[in-house]
Amino acid sequence: MNLFSYVTKEEILKILMDLISIESHREYEGKEEEVAKYIHEKLQKEGIASSLDYVEPKEPNVYGFLGKTEDSVELMFNGHIDTIPGFQMDYEPFQPFIKEGKIYGRGSADMKGGIAAYLAALIAAKRADFQPKKTVMFAGVTGEEERSNGTEHLIKTGKRAKYVVIAEPTSLHPCIAHKGMEWLEVKFIGRSTHGSRPHDGINAVYAGAQFCSRIERELQDEIEMRSYPMLGAGTINVGSIIGGNDPNIVPDECIIAMDRRWLPSETLEMVHGEVEELAKQIAEEYQCKYQFRAMREFTASMINAPYALKEEDEWIRLVCDASEDVLNYKKEVEAFPAWSDAGILGVHTDAKCIILGPGNITQAHANDEFCDLQEVYQAAEIYLKLIEKICG
Repeated sequence: MNLFSYVTKEEILKILMDLISIESHREYEGKEEEVAKYIHEKLQKEGIASSLDYVEPKEPNVYGFLGKTEDSVELMFNGHIDTIPGFQMDYEPFQPFIKEGKIYGRGSADMKGGIAAYLAALIAAKRADFQPKKTVMFAGVTGEEERSNGTEHLIKTGKRAKYVVIAEPTSLHPCIAHKGMEWLEVKFIGRSTHGSRPHDGINAVYAGAQFCSRIERELQDEIEMRSYPMLGAGTINVGSIIGGNDPNIVPDECIIAMDRRWLPSETLEMVHGEVEELAKQIAEEYQCKYQFRAMREFTASMINAPYALKEEDEWIRLVCDASEDVLNYKKEVEAFPAWSDAGILGVHTDAKCIILGPGNITQAHANDEFCDLQEVYQAAEIYLKLIEKICG
């Protein structure tokens, strides 16, 4: 099938501009409900079986199917329909515009460009009267930018697939691995006293400062000695430190929050253990107490785990072939630098996930977020090729 025999670039652009124009983020009163309904109605209008599945009030997943919806899903196009808020963008975030072949607007790269390409591929297949031998599913999921509750809901309700494409922005490179993401917090608890008599108290900020210094000088080096093919080494970053109230009070509390990116060869117990052991050592040195915890309120309940697909897997070859058919050259297989829902789907089910979408990850969440329109059109062609190859 030739995509543009059934869907025009103008139609794809209209869908993308509509998607960007509809706010769908945690600070918006309507959450993701409006954009999910837009997609649902678009699919229904094309005669594609579609449904809304509410995960939370105003936070529905939206599904579309080619083939028998009661059959097991062979190919899933998974993509999050939420964005981050507009924040302090360089332009009006939800009024998309085109400049020099790029579309600007919040979510253009992450990842409404990919969603528009998914929809274009499904619409083209339907208009071509393509009769899939195996079921194709579109899953527009809610809440990925918060705790991935939309993809977790897929798993909990039994909606699983053999092969999954996740349209995070990869500049159309097939990405087959990424690190896990764990947020950790250590609280040091000292004893307050008047600032004029510091030796009568226990300064929790000093303990926290020493802890941060030891992370930089020691733990970071230990982490960087371990590596994994394609992903390299894990990382640790102290993102915030909070302690004290006034200069004339010895602070009795210091809270340090960290982002730890971990490898498929590491365990969560290892990730937690090395940080807590360091906190324990510091607490003993400063004769204070400490509390350690994973910041579960900010991460997926099923854990933001690392993901890696074996490089010899046949699914990789099929995706690379589809990509080469469209681009006329071979895109190298890479690691994805951020986290994706492959860390849930590929860990908690037998799904084989590949991350491939239009746009560049450096533009995701950027104040001047944009996506190359040519990549959106090419992504739609690749997705249609995969529908043919996997389900034809």
